[in-house]
Amino acid sequence: MPKQNLSRRRFLHRSLAACLGSASFAALSARMQLAMAQTTAADDYKALVCVFLYGGNDSYNMIVPTGSGLYSTYAEVRQNLAVDRTKLLPMSAGSQPYGFHPAMSELANLYNNQKLAVLANTGALIEPVSKPDYQANRVRLPPQLFSHNDQQNFVQSLSRDTATTGWAGRAADIMQSLNINQQLSMNISLGGNNLFQSGRDVYPYAVNGYGVDLLSHFKDTGGEPADATRAQVFRALIEGTDQHIFQREYAAIQQRAWALAGDVKAALDAQTPLQTTFPGDKLGTDLSMVARLISARDALDVKRQIFFVGMGDFDTHGDQANRQPALFRQLSQALSAFQQATEELGLAEQVTTFTLSDFGRTLTSNGDGTDHAWGGHQLIMGGAVKGGEIYGQLPSLALHSEDDIGEGRIIPTTGIDQYGATLASWFGLPSADFANTFPNLANFSEVDLGFV
Repeated sequence: MPKQNLSRRRFLHRSLAACLGSASFAALSARMQLAMAQTTAADDYKALVCVFLYGGNDSYNMIVPTGSGLYSTYAEVRQNLAVDRTKLLPMSAGSQPYGFHPAMSELANLYNNQKLAVLANTGALIEPVSKPDYQANRVRLPPQLFSHNDQQNFVQSLSRDTATTGWAGRAADIMQSLNINQQLSMNISLGGNNLFQSGRDVYPYAVNGYGVDLLSHFKDTGGEPADATRAQVFRALIEGTDQHIFQREYAAIQQRAWALAGDVKAALDAQTPLQTTFPGDKLGTDLSMVARLISARDALDVKRQIFFVGMGDFDTHGDQANRQPALFRQLSQALSAFQQATEELGLAEQVTTFTLSDFGRTLTSNGDGTDHAWGGHQLIMGGAVKGGEIYGQLPSLALHSEDDIGEGRIIPTTGIDQYGATLASWFGLPSADFANTFPNLANFSEVDLGFV
């Protein structure tokens, strides 16, 4: 293919996706997608909800060992950051003697009611890593370990190289055909543009915690007379006869985006308000909108959706003893409200929520907080989750152990590819497409981690 045509095609894909987050509009593809969607069972809806904890969550205070010997090791290493053992919330289900941070009572309750699971010590890996192999530089490692931007990119893309697609985007490329509505992307972001949801053909459609952004003062009906005039003029401009292919495509994108925003707003407005009360902070507001979008699934003609929500401020180099309880409380309350909303909708079994983060943090204190590290624990929540258990391998919390590469930086024992593949299998991604979606998965012996 000539280079000029390739560039043009790339431009059209990128431009269309940036405004619409939609898949390819090729006629043959659309017919195949519609045929596949019509064979999907009417009640076969599933959603994945990613809550990304930006900054690197210190999850070694999120769940803490409660047995006297293990706790003593933990307290000795954590020093001024150690959580009081008497205040830990018992994790009564499961076989591990651990407890939740006292600010996470809602999540402890979900765990003890088998609606929440913990995945221990997961992180950015190309292949399994041992301490001797790490020290001898005998293994392939993700680029720039301990760097926020690089590790966020790797966790979302699973690529060592400069990446343009993420694993949710690649999964949506394959599965977008399950949705009858091909104008609306399978991937919806409440955290702005992100690599995680970007595919070759599917890109995230962005909304905010209050819905879609409409063009201000451009209403065909229901507004001021000047609004209708502005809308008429703008429509005439974008429906003009531009000569250049890029101009014509840009105009077409504007028309579709305008129409799609109106369709999404109409679908949301038509839903019965949820009775679940969400916290009024940003995370609560964003997850409330995710619940509203899920409630509008039939009006939007979708069978599969992946949502992305971001929560910041986990880079706790300083004042961690005060900042971390507030972060954990906010996360616990918002996730609990969202789980309650899925139950209110009768969709708890069909919505799985999970956390990701840049990396874990050091076991050791820098005097006022913790520094960038590697492996950490993640949370998985939903009716389909086999909750009340800690999955994966809990690391030793002793300094200089075989899990520690220095200063309490813990080597992950479970890769993000394994984590994602387990979620994707539940979501319905064909196993034949795992290799393209999760490029490092073949390096690990265990594919299904068993938490769903």
